[in-house]
Amino acid sequence: MMDSLRNFLSGKRVIVVTVLLAIPFVFLGSQSFGTTFASYGTVNGEPVSQMDVNLSTNQVSQRLKSIYGDDFSLEDLDEEVSTELIKNEIINQKTLLSHARKLGLIVSEKTAKREVINIDTFQGENGFDQMLFESTIRANGWTPEEYIDLVRETMSLDKLVSAMGVTAFPIDSDLKDLASLLETSRDIDFIKVDKNLLVNQQEASLEEGQQFYNDNPFLFLSKEQRDFSYLVLTYDAYKEQVEVPEDYVEEAYSDYLNNLEGQLQNRISHLMIEKSNYESSFLAYEKINSIYQSIQSKELSFEEAVSISSEDLASKDTGGDLGLSSGDAFPEEFESAILSMQLNSISPIIELEDSLHILKLTEIIKPQIRTKSEMSEELLTELVDAEALALMQDDFLELESLVLEGATLNALANSIDDAVQVTGLKDIDSIGLNGFSNVASSELFDSSVLPNKIEIFEGDESYAFVMMTQALQPTVQPFADVADSAIQEVRNEKANMIINDFVEDAEGVIDGQNVLPDLSAFSQESYKGVKRFSSLLPSEIINSTFESPLGTLVSNEAFNGDRYWAKSSNESVPSIEELSESLEQYQGFYNESLNQKFSGFIDRAFKKGQKVRLKNLASN
Repeated sequence: MMDSLRNFLSGKRVIVVTVLLAIPFVFLGSQSFGTTFASYGTVNGEPVSQMDVNLSTNQVSQRLKSIYGDDFSLEDLDEEVSTELIKNEIINQKTLLSHARKLGLIVSEKTAKREVINIDTFQGENGFDQMLFESTIRANGWTPEEYIDLVRETMSLDKLVSAMGVTAFPIDSDLKDLASLLETSRDIDFIKVDKNLLVNQQEASLEEGQQFYNDNPFLFLSKEQRDFSYLVLTYDAYKEQVEVPEDYVEEAYSDYLNNLEGQLQNRISHLMIEKSNYESSFLAYEKINSIYQSIQSKELSFEEAVSISSEDLASKDTGGDLGLSSGDAFPEEFESAILSMQLNSISPIIELEDSLHILKLTEIIKPQIRTKSEMSEELLTELVDAEALALMQDDFLELESLVLEGATLNALANSIDDAVQVTGLKDIDSIGLNGFSNVASSELFDSSVLPNKIEIFEGDESYAFVMMTQALQPTVQPFADVADSAIQEVRNEKANMIINDFVEDAEGVIDGQNVLPDLSAFSQESYKGVKRFSSLLPSEIINSTFESPLGTLVSNEAFNGDRYWAKSSNESVPSIEELSESLEQYQGFYNESLNQKFSGFIDRAFKKGQKVRLKNLASN
């Protein structure tokens, strides 16, 4: 059941809730997530952490790989595109989570722990293995508490999805009905009037245009015009203001080298003996010591010893591999032992509260050190970007405060030593703000925009403080300015009169009782075996024809203005046997249709009033 629902929820608008059911992937996949206690804002009040970013990044990556192949990487996309995909993934997940919380569907910590206890990955010989659980979790860079919270959230989302999905099941009878509907065909006789051709064939004089203008003045109103004064803060402009300290590159490169020391990663494998499997801790120690001596004397390799004797079932088949650590993923006793080990060396026996271990250091990953010349441009760019953002944010907050205090636009400009720009009187089709493209013309012409009131608009890397200074309401334009439009309206009116005069004769023409007008804009044709998705006729005409009884005259206008009269006959409905051959090709279409309906429901029900406050979000 849930697999079907997740297929419905895999589109661009609704998240796929798979984390809980893909626990082994989270642990055993190629990507390991490090927990960073950073905040990226909120969605509907739900905090967004680095872990959320990591999980969403992985989810997006896996989804794209399923489409483009395993060689695909998020790095193949522009950073803006990948960031937007990750952002949408986070927003969808957090939106669902917030509604699950509102509906009281958040499961308890106790329920989540019960789920964790039953996960196969954490099972030892005698059931759930606490040590195995903690070591596996920490090896992947999480704390047990973080992981339990993740399970709580995921189980809550599953409850919500289950509740929503009760009406979204594919039904065989519905699929057959859909296939029958789309495979049914009709013969269609029709008349078409090429409206554009008919209009252009009509004669119209200047006097007729003048008369039409006099009779219909409100068809020739000018567009409203507005004049705006504004200030724009742009990221690029602030970059030019940044001053780089004289010794900055040397100091930044020194910091870079110091930071590399903490980026060293060690991969270890272990052989584990569980104390509870023996009558005493002494006997457990004797067992592992015997193994240790065999390894030291080279009677057995470490890998052979793990395969034969390790009691950690989760890592036994992979040579005891526990993954990578940069110094804080493994138990403290492990991390201390690693510090004195060489590559491929074996540690002394390490005793934990419930278990005994022998470690092998299998890999040391040292960060690649780049030269100062290689790093200079990057370090300067980082400084300029950070300082420019800080300067712009400082000015924005200052201007925002001044707006709240009732200051004028000129006062805002003086406070940051900038000049006020003006648009001049423009209509909605020509208005624009220099250096700021994140406001739509419809927003500037919205009725809520009042004269002499400063509006604040936020872009991706810019802000605009905008004030309407003048508005000219629409007036009737002089005939000399709209003469061509008035004459064209006369032509259109004459064409409409010809079409209206033909309405009563249309059915007779199709039935062969009347003669088609001798005008090149009029044509008559017949098509046999037309299906609903045929491209022989505009979709509006085909849909209205199939929705009407056989033999009924249908009159409709196509999207381009062409006029049609149509009659259908000889409907052919496929038999069950004929239909069975077509079902498979309609399965995908049916699922997509159901998915769109369900996704539309989610959008309407959940995203109304959505409050997204994300910051500093970038793809990793």
